[in-house]
Amino acid sequence: MKVNLISLGCPKNIVDSEKLLGSLGAAGMEICSLPEHSDIIIINTCAFIEPAIAETEEVIQEILIKANGKRIYVYGCAVNRYEQRLRKKFPAVSGFFTLEQYNALKETIQQESIHIDSRLVTTKGYAYLKIADGCSNHCSYCTIPGIKGPFKSNRICDLYKEAEQLSRLGVKELILIAQDTTSYGVDIYDKPMLCSLIRRLSEIEEIEWIRIMYAHPKHLTDEIIDEIKLNNKVCKYLDLPIQHINDRILGLMNRGVTRKQIKNVLSKLNKVKGISLRTTVISGFPTETESEFEELINFIQDANINWLGVFPYYREIGTHAADLDQLSDDIIADRYQKLLKLQKTIINRTNKKKIGNVHKILVHHKNTQFMGHAQYTCPEIDSNILIMTDHIKLGEFYDVRFTDLDGCDIKAEVVK
Repeated sequence: MKVNLISLGCPKNIVDSEKLLGSLGAAGMEICSLPEHSDIIIINTCAFIEPAIAETEEVIQEILIKANGKRIYVYGCAVNRYEQRLRKKFPAVSGFFTLEQYNALKETIQQESIHIDSRLVTTKGYAYLKIADGCSNHCSYCTIPGIKGPFKSNRICDLYKEAEQLSRLGVKELILIAQDTTSYGVDIYDKPMLCSLIRRLSEIEEIEWIRIMYAHPKHLTDEIIDEIKLNNKVCKYLDLPIQHINDRILGLMNRGVTRKQIKNVLSKLNKVKGISLRTTVISGFPTETESEFEELINFIQDANINWLGVFPYYREIGTHAADLDQLSDDIIADRYQKLLKLQKTIINRTNKKKIGNVHKILVHHKNTQFMGHAQYTCPEIDSNILIMTDHIKLGEFYDVRFTDLDGCDIKAEVVK
């Protein structure tokens, strides 16, 4: 039997998809890259915001047209959030499975797979390590607690074992992910344990880089900042979503931090030599005034931020923000475009400073040419480094000199 899996949404979904494929493959099923050549098609869905559920429904419809009688199973976040809607809209789907029905999905496809713990890594050189799932922060715009439930950490011993297995598969960089990595451990160890986890993972000789994503400014401690500064295996990089900077909006968002606290955290981080900072912001949050938006723009312009992610606000039914006075679509779109313009300026400024310098990069992809990333860039979300040669290997480190810009990407040549 041949199985194909389509993974939508975030890296946390990628981890779930890789584990699902790994256990099915180890149980004897053939993993197929094309849905039309498969007997069974699994769609691992996303429903975090409106465009995600639209993409999910579009993919289901497309696969049903292509499937021609094949078995199709829809799994994950969209089923947790919109199961009845999906069942009504797509009666030809063979089965719908919530996140809690992960083993039931495996048993339906291949009974023996429920006893197998394996993972088919789909990335090269790096891999995501999901250290926790769910969220207990309850930001007023966010659907995650309703979809995934409260924050749940995985045990250090289990994560170390998984990381060790990944290292034997050639993984050299671990990207730590969760809804809030800085809260890691509080639910099972009664205290934050991110640094303890990082130190344990650092013991794995083959792992050279450890990258922290999705840190919450409310939970970013001096201990974590010191770990980034002093641990040679931790990338001098941090993803720290602030979402806004105005105190009134931060309060309405239920972010649990103030402008002063965010400035203090960023000030401490900027004292780490060579640090590269990424943040994300939301445009057009309900009741946001023009002056409050300008405050956000001015802050981002002046802050030492290297990478910026921008999201327009989406009114998600069931969230507290959905009950606030909403801004018009035109205002949200206009502010979103202004932030995108600022994003391009920041990316260009960050990359221009690197031209002529030599950096160690990890080659992670090849399309028409090889692509890689450095410590200060995260694969898939920041600028790609385009290597002008064919004589290198995927999943390996190389020293390269940055030679020129190519849009938002950087051209580089291997230093011999």
